[in-house]
Amino acid sequence: MSPFSVSMKKNDRITVECIDYTEDGAGVCRTDGLVVFVPGLIRGEKAEIGINKMKKNYGYGRIVNILTPSQHRREPACTANRLCGGCTLQHMDDSEQRYFKENKVRNCFRQNAGMDPEILPILKVQPYERYRNKVQIPVQFNAGKTEMGFYQTHTNRIIPYEDCLVQTELSNRIKKYFEKEITMLRNASSIRHLLIKHAHRTGEVMAVIICREYPFHNSEALVNGLLEEFPQIASLSAIINKKETNVILDGKEVLIHGRPYIEEELLGCRFRISARSFYQINPYATEILYSKAVECAGLTGSEILIDLYCGTGTIGMIASRKAKKVYGIEIVADAVKDAKINAQINGIDNIEFFNMDASKGAQAILRSKIKADVIIVDPPRKGCSKDTLDAMITISPGKIVYVSCDPATLARDVKILSEAGYELKTVQPVDMFPHTAHIETIVLLQKSNS
Repeated sequence: MSPFSVSMKKNDRITVECIDYTEDGAGVCRTDGLVVFVPGLIRGEKAEIGINKMKKNYGYGRIVNILTPSQHRREPACTANRLCGGCTLQHMDDSEQRYFKENKVRNCFRQNAGMDPEILPILKVQPYERYRNKVQIPVQFNAGKTEMGFYQTHTNRIIPYEDCLVQTELSNRIKKYFEKEITMLRNASSIRHLLIKHAHRTGEVMAVIICREYPFHNSEALVNGLLEEFPQIASLSAIINKKETNVILDGKEVLIHGRPYIEEELLGCRFRISARSFYQINPYATEILYSKAVECAGLTGSEILIDLYCGTGTIGMIASRKAKKVYGIEIVADAVKDAKINAQINGIDNIEFFNMDASKGAQAILRSKIKADVIIVDPPRKGCSKDTLDAMITISPGKIVYVSCDPATLARDVKILSEAGYELKTVQPVDMFPHTAHIETIVLLQKSNS
């Protein structure tokens, strides 16, 4: 161990140069055998930093003074940028964000799969702000004060905000009004979260109050005020959740006003979205993501396609126009219910949906002796389970199109599929989440003997 690192302690100041990034976009700096991670630094910048925490051979620092600023630096537009842990790349211009995200995918394949594939240039689409169609805002009542905002990274501390730049202006206005009202009506202690879904194409809005009980003190006044102030709310409901866990949308759902869903349009189809069903966050980039995924599948009209983790059926229904038959598999019952209705709404009769987890669904396909030509899989951040991968390999489609929101678990799963006889043909990043360290990636895997 370097004697320098032994003597380094909290609040010491040193001068460093940023040489790389961590997976969440913090700057990586080396000095005298010591690695220091510094959020907010850009490659090539020299800066005076203060030490926040020291471990055995690495530490965490903060910027005190940037001595040589990068040409890619820009001033973050959001006042909560450094604290809320959301848009951690706001200090980078578009060019550097592109570099970071493409390189993140590249490094994940090198580290987790021992592979060095060609990474295609990231696909981006405007707008880079106001693009989100969903926001989930925690509410706390501490020492007689209402707190509403986003959690600070790795804490339960709420960071307040006036205007989140990746949310729509309407979502921000609803949040601001809701916060004012629950403070005035003194019922914040009954409320845990506010969920807002705003369909960009149709303009419809869903608001869900996650609360400890319903009705609660002055709930009628709160509801009446919301509906009068925001006539765009087509769906207003409460989810009664008494469990003090991180599973927010767990509990009885009570419809207060309108329908238990809103509708949105995507690539010529109309989709029903309920409180618990998954729908991609960025509707503009989703058009690019799904179009590219279907393009990778190379459908000609004669294929049997399986859509694993299908959600409300979006990607499967878009692909159904070019496939002979589609089977969608999803574990969330509300999402499957929406998916079946979505197929009816869009007049799609060559798709079936099954309410089961991906592994059991894939095994059911095996037992039914359906010969699948293509599997499209879009799992959660943790990737596919071993059972799901094993079932996919046994089904043995000619192509697997894997859509992932985490390149680390994607690379891990691609390695397993490659060892089972699939050749990695395409790695295409898509920027679904501008200004954040998150990245969506599509890969095409083709069976070696196909």
